Amino acid sequence: MSTPTPATPPGPDHAPGGAGDTSRPRALRALFVYRLISRAYFHLPVLFAFLYLHHLGTALAQTLLALYGFTVMVSGTFTGRLTTAFGPRTLLVAGESVKAAGLLLIGTVAGGTPGLVAGQILSGFGYALTASVESPLVGVLEPDRERASKIQARTQSWIFAVVMVSGIAGAVIFQHTRLTVFLLSALACATAATAATGIGPVRLATAPKPTTTTATAAAAAKGSWTGGAGLWIAYYVCLRGVALAAFVGFIPYLLFVRTKVSLALFGILLAVFNVAALLVARWTARLLRTTSAALLLAATLACVAASLVLLATTSHLVPVILAIALLGLGAGAARPLTQDGLSALDGPTRGKVTVRMEQLTGSANTLVLVLGGLGLGAGHAPAVMWGSAAVVAVAGAVILAARPTTRTHSPAQAQALN
Repeated sequence: MSTPTPATPPGPDHAPGGAGDTSRPRALRALFVYRLISRAYFHLPVLFAFLYLHHLGTALAQTLLALYGFTVMVSGTFTGRLTTAFGPRTLLVAGESVKAAGLLLIGTVAGGTPGLVAGQILSGFGYALTASVESPLVGVLEPDRERASKIQARTQSWIFAVVMVSGIAGAVIFQHTRLTVFLLSALACATAATAATGIGPVRLATAPKPTTTTATAAAAAKGSWTGGAGLWIAYYVCLRGVALAAFVGFIPYLLFVRTKVSLALFGILLAVFNVAALLVARWTARLLRTTSAALLLAATLACVAASLVLLATTSHLVPVILAIALLGLGAGAARPLTQDGLSALDGPTRGKVTVRMEQLTGSANTLVLVLGGLGLGAGHAPAVMWGSAAVVAVAGAVILAARPTTRTHSPAQAQALN
């Protein structure tokens, strides 16, 4: 006699990405492959050089670089609704397709300067689509916080390696043919989109409506950036916003325009950033077991500030290499350090906070690149470096002074940031 089929429908554990879903390991592997391939930025180290060689001028070239971050920031206002409507897999595939279209527009210089503007907007919008679901997906596919944190740390290490190798290759290839680096990056986007189809029909968790208690806690925390998620976001936005502006815009200008190094050496020098970031990302979790987070936080801020001071005071090769390495150490440790600071939040909430954090970083990066571009274009490179160092130092001092002695793990504080 056959066993009757239960009338009760499967519970949430059997939904795609749920705790009882046997396809979850396969989806995690597909997400891991997607994240690595999508970071094959063959064009990124030479993007400023590409724009500068088209006689756009330093200020306009830096503004075009900033347009990417601005687009990411603006797109963040509606990507959440798109995620709800279409789901993560669709957004990853669509985002990579849009990024590829943008890269082809830039690489072919179709339409002249307006085409470059359109290409940067498409690239930024495509990244915003993928970034809105990429980090939250890890929390959905792996609900265990400790395992999710390990996955993030391991993936980040591999990402730095992919960025480094593709960047060096891009700089070497760029010497012989400029278009090829953009074609390779576009091909990586297409391959990543294909990998994303293996994630399956996963849906991100919908945040529950806040109760009276959580609403009160959120209201109390809103506008207060002196603890919990707000403090870690402030740190991440400040440090990464300035460090990435220096890596993408300032250092390429100093090396390519002021020092006039060869493109091969240019690519190798920029790879120092990724090597340092890779090493520190692999060691941050171990250091957190024996060193206080406050000390590591201060060390990362000091590394970035010292890097900018070195770039402001010398153009000799050895100090410049040291400056790039320090910048990589500071920027590379910021993400795992921040994720540790947010580790008590549940997976979906932490993913949403991470998305918000990246959007704000895009706005900070935009501001620093535009203002810095104006300064570089006017011939005030040392002032730009000193000013950027001062921003990191002052903001870092404020964040450290405001940091509570014990870390707050309140999800309500994260909800107040949305």
